[in-house]
Amino acid sequence: MSRYALRPAVPADVDALARGVIDGLEDYPAFAPEGWTPPVFADEAAHTRRTLADPDAWCLVAETGGRIVGQISLVPATSGPRPVADETLAHVRNLFVDRDHRGTGLARVLDAAAGDAARVRGFTAMRLFVAAGQARARAFYERAGWAPVTEPFFDAAPGLAMVEYRRAVPERAADDR
Repeated sequence: MSRYALRPAVPADVDALARGVIDGLEDYPAFAPEGWTPPVFADEAAHTRRTLADPDAWCLVAETGGRIVGQISLVPATSGPRPVADETLAHVRNLFVDRDHRGTGLARVLDAAAGDAARVRGFTAMRLFVAAGQARARAFYERAGWAPVTEPFFDAAPGLAMVEYRRAVPERAADDR
């Protein structure tokens, strides 16, 4: 993993982060409903800008060669999508790895870092939503200890059938295991 530098995202990263999301959704038309379209870049950039301005949000990027090639974000589930009144629950968003860096272990590193960030912030559990048809991502999450807790449900925001996954926050930092 030494080929990647991890650092907190900063406002100057907004365009690269939004592009990473848009690029990460390139495979979705294969399983999305007919007529589905990915978010518009400007909308994703605006959402990312709001997230980075939120003092309760945490966003980590992975760089190599001065280029962002991975990202993950964490917010309290009380203010995430489909908010719930559970102060102990973190919501994970936007675990994306550039296509050329998939299979390198970077997603595992980002996922573990989110667990560490959740623990430091006092959360005891984490959740995320993944497209029901995104078999590769679902398999990754299940290998990483996430478990589905819902049947697929339609979420109008992305216009997709989604599944909620959860897992406990690790008790120790990823580096300590």
